[in-house]
Amino acid sequence: PAMRFLIFYTAFLLLLSHAPAPVFAQSTAISESPRRVAFVLKNSLGYHRMFRVEGPGIAYGFTMNRNEKTPQNWLVGTRLYFSRDGETKEDLILTVEATDAGKTLLTGKAEPLVIPRQPVANAGILLRLRNNSLLFRKVALISYQPGETGNGTVIFTLAPLTIRRQKFPAGTRLYVASPEQVNTVMSGKRIDSEKPFLIVKPADANEAIDLFD
Repeated sequence: PAMRFLIFYTAFLLLLSHAPAPVFAQSTAISESPRRVAFVLKNSLGYHRMFRVEGPGIAYGFTMNRNEKTPQNWLVGTRLYFSRDGETKEDLILTVEATDAGKTLLTGKAEPLVIPRQPVANAGILLRLRNNSLLFRKVALISYQPGETGNGTVIFTLAPLTIRRQKFPAGTRLYVASPEQVNTVMSGKRIDSEKPFLIVKPADANEAIDLFD
């Protein structure tokens, strides 16, 4: 019996030594994420405007004041559109490319260089704008400054009986805009032919100005 076991054991070792080695499959595929591009986005339209961005993993609307610059970090292929409400998209403005890294991308035709013509003494008059109601109020303040071709827009919310400080040059036409006036301005039109809420003058400095009737 011992001899028979030894023969079988030797035959088993010979068979095992000639068996092919197991092959283990290994995935070497590497999934590369789309490249992100850091750049600066500038609203070069000359007026406040709403936009919509859509790309891998993002889709949202946002607004920019005239000449405003914001740093962005979007994936290659992300698209920027004009938008009326931040939800729908209109004309395509640009598509982010890898070569845009470090650049300043414009939302429209660049404005010509304007050399400031106002003296330092008229650089701005500090206004104290007061929410004279007992409710939280959202305010869209649209301004047309002397010598400027575009407009400025500031949107903010005031708690009851609180004050917002803003500085404007003398002669600036201010509008506490209705939703209809905001839509008009965002479409690229002007409202400065309408009666303003206030024409800024030196006597308004540091005076508490009620925003609501």
